[in-house]
Amino acid sequence: MILLSIAIVIALLVTIVLPIVFGLFLNTRLKVAWRVLSYGALAYFVVQALSSLLYTGIGSIGVTVSLGGSEMTLSAAQIALSVALGALLGVLVRWGAMKYIKEDLQNLEAAYGIGVGYGTAESVMLVGLPLLATFVAMLQNINIDPLTTTLEPEFVAQIEELWQVSSHIPLLGALERVAAFVMHLAVTILILQVFKRKNAKWLAAAFGLELLVNGLIVGMAEAGVQYGWIILVSLVLMAGNLYLLYRLHAFEFDITKAGGDVQVEP
Repeated sequence: MILLSIAIVIALLVTIVLPIVFGLFLNTRLKVAWRVLSYGALAYFVVQALSSLLYTGIGSIGVTVSLGGSEMTLSAAQIALSVALGALLGVLVRWGAMKYIKEDLQNLEAAYGIGVGYGTAESVMLVGLPLLATFVAMLQNINIDPLTTTLEPEFVAQIEELWQVSSHIPLLGALERVAAFVMHLAVTILILQVFKRKNAKWLAAAFGLELLVNGLIVGMAEAGVQYGWIILVSLVLMAGNLYLLYRLHAFEFDITKAGGDVQVEP
């Protein structure tokens, strides 16, 4: 229990605190305004809302694919549609923010702000807060007695099962979130190239990258691949994304001119 608790605390620090610390760094060192970071977070929530509406809408009008009655294949098609919608909307919403919001968001620092805001919102909402709520429930019922408790047997069994989880699972999950965070930075920097290089093809590159990463990870999970292999692939993809950022000169910040028009007091 102690090792699992420590592992969960570390995972919470990685999924909730670390992204916020990165945002603080952008604000204090690179003078990226908090409102720019909030644009990225808002973009994430807009994408989730639009994805849900479109996915539900497609189902409500009866748009289906004839797959010979194979329930498994139909499920795979639904998952693929969800991943593709998320990737497409994620790219378009961030591009729209950088193009149409009436301030200078077409620079490296602002792109980082939007990417960090987007990745932070996903990390906190998708993993951080659910993990925190689960951990609180586990701690509140750490000494639960199945014979005397008035709680539902299903809930008791679930709590007991959670305490049996290996301590490496939360840590591996945290690593996957770091890889996803880096991916969102790389996608946002690719979107920035649309404005820097005056070429809309970079939007396709950004969409392709997010589709590749999320599609591969989700596909492996749905195929029942062992979690350790999924994390290993995530780390390999993260290394590739870091190299991509390097090739796009995304680490060459000019501290003396950081932030441009998005500069505010910390």
